Amino acid sequence: MKSTNNFRIFLTLFLDSTTKKFLVGVLVGLAFSIAVILSTVGIMDGFERALRHGLKKSAGDITMKYSNGFFTVNERLKKELEDAEVKNYAPMIETESFLIFNDESRGVQIKAINPVYGRVVGIPLNLEPHTVGIGSEIARINKIAIGDEIVLAFGKGGDEFKNMPTLKRFKVAQIVTHGVFQKDARIVYTRLDEVQALLGLASKVNIIAFNIDRTKLGSGNDLQAIEAKLTDLRMRFEPEFYFKPYWREYGSLIEAVQAEKVLISLILQLIVVISVFNVLALIYFINEKKSKELFLFKALGLSKKSMNNLWIKLVMMMWVVACVLSIAFVQLFRLMLLKLPFFALPAEVYHMPRIDIYLSLFDYVMVFALALVWMLLITYYLLRKLRNKSLLEGLRQEFA
Repeated sequence: MKSTNNFRIFLTLFLDSTTKKFLVGVLVGLAFSIAVILSTVGIMDGFERALRHGLKKSAGDITMKYSNGFFTVNERLKKELEDAEVKNYAPMIETESFLIFNDESRGVQIKAINPVYGRVVGIPLNLEPHTVGIGSEIARINKIAIGDEIVLAFGKGGDEFKNMPTLKRFKVAQIVTHGVFQKDARIVYTRLDEVQALLGLASKVNIIAFNIDRTKLGSGNDLQAIEAKLTDLRMRFEPEFYFKPYWREYGSLIEAVQAEKVLISLILQLIVVISVFNVLALIYFINEKKSKELFLFKALGLSKKSMNNLWIKLVMMMWVVACVLSIAFVQLFRLMLLKLPFFALPAEVYHMPRIDIYLSLFDYVMVFALALVWMLLITYYLLRKLRNKSLLEGLRQEFA
């Protein structure tokens, strides 16, 4: 019965077109301001997530390097890795080279890998003899297609020809996309056995890439598990070997993004506060425009407590509708970021050509809850002001 009466009161208050338009404008403004905060948080989370994902696709969870350069993965080291519960690992060689194609050259990073490496990083890399996989930006900038032949220049380690590069011709078999411009513009994958033979390294490597055991993560997340594993590995292997997580190269950038996300989100709360003041203006507008109707409700027995509850329900309904609308706005912003050419980014500066919006449940709850807090605070202030308005004042307005 109460809900029916409340519905009738709402219909009476919002019956005319002017009040309806005001209500729609307030809802759209509030939803848009919430969506701006959600999109800002989502863009920064999306950037960090895409950056981490791209970096992980080029290194696995952790890389292990020998303090004196090249080393052999002998039985003793294999046993130590097994004792440290490192199972899914891939020895490799990482070195610098020049890629030559159509009389043009560019500096590249060679990753000489075995078939296990593709499973570690999650990229299908199946290289036949005398073939390579190149980053997608290398292919785009140098106009290289699958099936083209390129030349790689390696530094020779022998005494007699130490100043002379070794040139080797390869066929491009794969074009690899990591999602990070700097990786896609530099990395060339080759077979480990071929580079070892070219450089005269026998079975030596200079890096081991591996993943942590996901079955033993417990309640923590990936990053915490990797940090814990790094501590354990350093205690076991240092100073002979040293370790770094896949994000170390961009660690400062990731920390800056996390700090800026919090700061910008706090600043953008001003937008929500301004939109909430529009809610305040709407209630004031209804009180003035519908003063006669409100007086009649009070005269017919509607208590101040019931009237206050009515305003609170109105504010809560506006908050719910604004939150739903803001989700629709976020999806619209996401579609524009991913599809419209106007929103394409210079990948050389922002590390990726497109940034997606990624929002967790916590992000939604945090932003929606803060908007509700602001709305309730301003509603409480308004209700205290309206409480002082007497029935006699309403009677004067009724018969003015």
